[in-house]
Amino acid sequence: MGLPAPRLAPLRAFGLAMLLACLSLPAVADTLRIHGSNTVGERLAAALAERWLAGQDGPAPVWRGLAAGERELVVGAHRVQLHSHGSNTGLRDLLAGQADIAMSSRPASAAEIAAAERAGMGRLDAAGQEYVVALDGLAVIVHPDNPLAELDLATVRRLFTGQVRDWRELGGRSGPVRLHARDDRSGTWETFRTMVLGDAALATAAIRYESSEALADAVAGDPRAIGFVGLGGARRARALAVGDEGTRALLPGDDSVAVEDYLLSRRLYLYLRSDAAPRARAFAEFAVGQAAQPLVAQAGFVPQTVRVVAAPPAADAPAAYRQVVTGARRLSLNFRFSQGVGVLDSRAHRDLDRLVAFLSDPARAGLGVRLVGFVEAAETLPYLALALSNERVDYIADQLSRRGIRVTRARGLGGALPVASSATEWGRQRNRRVEVWIAEAGG
Repeated sequence: MGLPAPRLAPLRAFGLAMLLACLSLPAVADTLRIHGSNTVGERLAAALAERWLAGQDGPAPVWRGLAAGERELVVGAHRVQLHSHGSNTGLRDLLAGQADIAMSSRPASAAEIAAAERAGMGRLDAAGQEYVVALDGLAVIVHPDNPLAELDLATVRRLFTGQVRDWRELGGRSGPVRLHARDDRSGTWETFRTMVLGDAALATAAIRYESSEALADAVAGDPRAIGFVGLGGARRARALAVGDEGTRALLPGDDSVAVEDYLLSRRLYLYLRSDAAPRARAFAEFAVGQAAQPLVAQAGFVPQTVRVVAAPPAADAPAAYRQVVTGARRLSLNFRFSQGVGVLDSRAHRDLDRLVAFLSDPARAGLGVRLVGFVEAAETLPYLALALSNERVDYIADQLSRRGIRVTRARGLGGALPVASSATEWGRQRNRRVEVWIAEAGG
């Protein structure tokens, strides 16, 4: 039996009011969650997010503080949530489904890669999941008035483990060494621990910081201080040249970091799941694209734009090396490989495209490419080192030739000219490389 007419009208009026109320509500926000590295998140990720959302319709972008190290960019219905508590937290949140993108100032660990595979998230170190967003140098910094100009890696280790306690032990002015270090959640700390400390423990007297900027300011204000930050975070402090046994001491700078010859150079990463949401992949692709490179430079890091660098051959370079590079100019990228094989790492795949785009410019039509390949001396038998280095050079030459780029000279030199010690895996990986030089094709 139907409702009496006098009672039906109020129900219709109520339903219409509810429909109008629902239509007037704002759309559910499209939130992209980016968590992790303070080094990446402090300035670079924020600038990338602003530029990425710049084309969206709606009001001007607004940043809202959420908590310490946490903020949110709001552009109409679009939001980017930025949590910058350290690389470990970003990769942890990505694995837990609490982040769409992990920012990291270190490569994903073997344990993290395995955990992602077990969870059905793909391989974090694959080219479609690992995005190198910028290059950086881990700078060992001191007060501007500190007379030291360079240190070897062993001495840096002795300083930060507390074995050197007075600057006079290193030929400096007498006074206690005061140590400043990033905190345990930081990828900068993880990089320093891996590259410098190894199994040794940081001295308990070291003052720890969540912020690179706060650390750099503390070092710049204390003539007896020493610390470490990313290259973009040195501020008023002064960086020292760093070398190792069998390698040259180099300052962290745009050129030495671009080719990753500086001993403590590193990559800054974004990590995605294999089934990442379209908005997450769109942001990552934007972050490694050409339009984002000026933002990388403005944030104090080294962009991945291909360019000529000032990198003359080392004084002790073998004659075969000089024969290849004499009269040529070096470009700002090296191709690096996995151990013992001719497989490119995730950055190298994108560098092939960058190099082809650079050389396809009509203004460079008369240039040819020269390639010089190297292996890590310990990755293969000595009599196979030359063959493996030539295999790597031939692989890059073939990839470039397929894309219409002329390769005029290509030479493998085995284990010559290491840029890092073979005592660590990261050092061995650094030596497995193909350098790229350009010259007039008839030269």
